[in-house]
Amino acid sequence: MSDVILELRGITKIFPHPEKPVIANDHVSLTLRKGEIHALVGENGTGKSTLMNILYGILQPEEGEILLNGERKTFKNPRDAIAAGIGMVHQHFMLIPSFTVAENLVFAFEPKKGMFVDKKKAVEIAREISGRYKLHIDPDKKISECSLSMQQRVEILKILFHGAEILIFDEPTAVLTPQESEELFKAFEELKKAGKSIIFITHKLREVMHIADRATVMRKGKVVDTVEISKSSMEDLAEKMVGRRIDVTTRKIANSDFAPEKERESVLTLEHVSSGVTPSGEQLKDICLKLRKGDILGVAGVGGNGQGLLVEAVNGLLRNIKDGTIAYEGQDITHSQAYNVRRLGIAHITGERYIRGVSADSSIHENMMMGPHRRSPWSGKVFLHVKKLRELTESLIRTFDIKASSPDACIMELSGGNIQKCILAREITLAHDLIVAEEPTRGVDIGSIEFIHQQLVDKAKAGYGVLLVSTDLDEVLSLSTRVVVMYEGEIMGEVNPELPDARSRIGRLMAGVQAS
Repeated sequence: MSDVILELRGITKIFPHPEKPVIANDHVSLTLRKGEIHALVGENGTGKSTLMNILYGILQPEEGEILLNGERKTFKNPRDAIAAGIGMVHQHFMLIPSFTVAENLVFAFEPKKGMFVDKKKAVEIAREISGRYKLHIDPDKKISECSLSMQQRVEILKILFHGAEILIFDEPTAVLTPQESEELFKAFEELKKAGKSIIFITHKLREVMHIADRATVMRKGKVVDTVEISKSSMEDLAEKMVGRRIDVTTRKIANSDFAPEKERESVLTLEHVSSGVTPSGEQLKDICLKLRKGDILGVAGVGGNGQGLLVEAVNGLLRNIKDGTIAYEGQDITHSQAYNVRRLGIAHITGERYIRGVSADSSIHENMMMGPHRRSPWSGKVFLHVKKLRELTESLIRTFDIKASSPDACIMELSGGNIQKCILAREITLAHDLIVAEEPTRGVDIGSIEFIHQQLVDKAKAGYGVLLVSTDLDEVLSLSTRVVVMYEGEIMGEVNPELPDARSRIGRLMAGVQAS
């Protein structure tokens, strides 16, 4: 595995900006060996995808060169990269839903029978290449009827059909269950045996340790280091990503930290809650949940299985609840408006921070006072207590270690992690005894993740109920005292996260397989 098949040298990419140009890649160098699985890791915004988009011909660099088998190459577009034997599977698949698997696989290179497409031959091609690489597909099935994991296999087979020797994957497990991820990694091993080379972009260090041969770590647009996985650890990789030691392996909470459930009061109850169908096809189906004070109830599942509707229902944002009741501390809030729900003290740490979390045109101070400005001691009967609100903002900035030039700076000047800290600080200040944490660390750096997790654990230990809705299974397992799994709008079952096989049990439920 010492043969270098690909080399990127001094790649620099600068995006123009009216105030200050953004250096996405700063003289980045990387080597890929034949038959190697190479992870490209780093926090969001470190330039990983930019680098791979340059390799695939989507973007053009300002400086640097690409060497393929020792020969300098210039890819003006993806067609050039494909012709050179490079293929890329994007995070969002590029397939035609109304076409079959076979039709998608040979699209633009269809076998012909006279003037017409030879569909029988297309199916034969699909079956042959599927068998060769042990990637199971149904050639006759329409893409719209395929699972996300099968769609991903079609994307892989498609680039292999085009002759790819180097395969690039962008966050390949983002939409997969744990079992589907394992199947993907088996496919990686088969491709490796066939002499293919793989680069995969990820922030999931557990996956890197499981499947990669080497990993290149990026931070702030630069390469920090390239390491042999056999000589590294998750903690080492995390430290290189953020510049300090972080615990990324252990559970942050133990059920033994709390009094027995029967001794703790219920803070949130959902009984047989069902909703109408949304335009995207999602709905809630007979949801029954009970959250007690001191619980962190994790809601796991592949995205798009009704978790967002559950959050909207609890926060008064879902208007088409058809059946059932939602009670907060015994008070019926099933059809309450969002404004009234917030006045009760239900905090919402949203995963859509730029849509629901902040006002993009407002300052940090203005964003952090939204909510407290209606409450004592920051508001009187008629006038706001301006000085007290200012003191609150400054105190929260210090307490939550928010890196800001000034409370009056526009909130969009902050990094994603610091914006999320602003939302966390505001919502925890507002919370009476219930926190709804929806994808609380999505797009956040590892250092901020550690801080946010600790805040949620501390609040649970202080007697708050926390409803944690996350598609990051590691996050759910790390923080939750109990875990329920949603699939197609239903609660499939509950799992004790402290069980040795909790991950596999949750994975089966995520795939819609009922517990036996």
